[in-house]
Amino acid sequence: MCFLCKGTKFPGCFCVAILSAMTVLPGFPFMVEQFVVLLIDKLLNSSIIRCDEDEAHVASVYCTVCATHLCADCSQLTHSTKTLAKHRRVPLADKPHEKTMCSQHQVHAIEFVCLEEGCQASPLMCCVCKEYGKHQGHKHSVLEPEANQIRASILDMAHCIRTFTEEISDYSRKLVGIVQHIEGGEQIVEDGVGMAHTEHVPGTAENARSCVRAYFSDLHETLCRQEEMALSVVDAHVREKLIWLRQQQEDMTILLSQVSTACLHCEKTLQQDDCRVVLAKEEITRLLETLQKQQQQFTELADHVQLDASIPVTFTKDNRVHIGPKMEIRVVTLGLDGAGKTTILFKLKQDEFMQPIPTIGFNVETVEYKNLKFTIWDVGGKHKLRPLWKHYYLNTQAVVFVVDSSHRDRVSEAYSELAKLLTEKELRDALLLIFANKQDVAGALPVEEITELLSLHKLCCGRSWYIQGCDARSGTGLYEGLDWLSRQLVAAGVLDVA
Repeated sequence: MCFLCKGTKFPGCFCVAILSAMTVLPGFPFMVEQFVVLLIDKLLNSSIIRCDEDEAHVASVYCTVCATHLCADCSQLTHSTKTLAKHRRVPLADKPHEKTMCSQHQVHAIEFVCLEEGCQASPLMCCVCKEYGKHQGHKHSVLEPEANQIRASILDMAHCIRTFTEEISDYSRKLVGIVQHIEGGEQIVEDGVGMAHTEHVPGTAENARSCVRAYFSDLHETLCRQEEMALSVVDAHVREKLIWLRQQQEDMTILLSQVSTACLHCEKTLQQDDCRVVLAKEEITRLLETLQKQQQQFTELADHVQLDASIPVTFTKDNRVHIGPKMEIRVVTLGLDGAGKTTILFKLKQDEFMQPIPTIGFNVETVEYKNLKFTIWDVGGKHKLRPLWKHYYLNTQAVVFVVDSSHRDRVSEAYSELAKLLTEKELRDALLLIFANKQDVAGALPVEEITELLSLHKLCCGRSWYIQGCDARSGTGLYEGLDWLSRQLVAAGVLDVA
């Protein structure tokens, strides 16, 4: 029984759905709640059936023989005789439906339902309507089975509504729980002696804020340590530079004193008589030779030493500081044999094309570009030499991997070597620049296709990488790759690479 309407509680009861919404949804307005309660009360009052024997009583059974509504007491009292006791009495919920009479033929009951599309507005008919009336010759069905079929569909719909309502209620409860979990709040707990007290339970929002504060607190401490280290590097550089400059000052003072002494000696010799001047020839010659040597040493020193008060500072992406005009970077160039590694190296170094010669061992050159000095190790790519690559990984800050774009058949082999390369622990933090070389050759694979064939987005996940199409003969694309390395190595916005 439904605890509101006191009727049979079938799946999808309207009262249950209303109460579910009222109890679960926290924002259900008070006026709507009052309206729903009044509506339910009106529906309940309108569905009450009075006892035919005593209107003050509420009927609970129905006599199918007498066609009367009776309460339990009146039913016992009026049907106590032997004859009436045989009458069939059923609960009101099982009361048979009264037959509806045809509006056209009032002496005949509705027994059929017309199935024609044009009669859907008034499908009910009696036997006369079916045989002789407007429904003559139409498709039809018997009323009771059709009504039972409709009742079954209504019950199915009610069951679906109930399931849908329960899903909404469950989802709403989850929403309430999630909101409480995010916001946190007060919780009553018992201590060791059984005394209850209120305790604050932090929500996920508060935990997230604490996590952010802790992260930036650690970051601040790390930055402070890095700042102290950077300042110590600057102080050491300034100290060494000042010591050198002061030493140069002292050396220049001594040199000036020696020159002044030599000049005074020469002046005194000039003022003496001829005999003394001739006797001082050897000493004067030795003194002039010493002055010439000192002047030559000074000229060489002045040519090689640039007196500049500036202190060029460069910051790397990991907040390390470099002082000096050029920041040195160690780069290893790898790839299959014939990919063009050596050609790229000498094009960058000497700006000239070098005929391809298989590299046996390695080549090493220094390439200066902007404010960076690249020490590039070019290692041979033949199959027998590849196991030796690992000896060049130590302290490597960038890896240049060269792919021959004109040989589609060797791209899979290049993929295998690159995959092995990226598993090396010593190259875990190294930058990866991929040169898709020989783009000038007819039929060369485009950069996009090489990216897919090498599965770079998957293979290099979590690593700084870049692929650049190039032509080692003309140098096209080579300096664009060095530009990318420069941007990755030097902290952006601190010092422009110039």
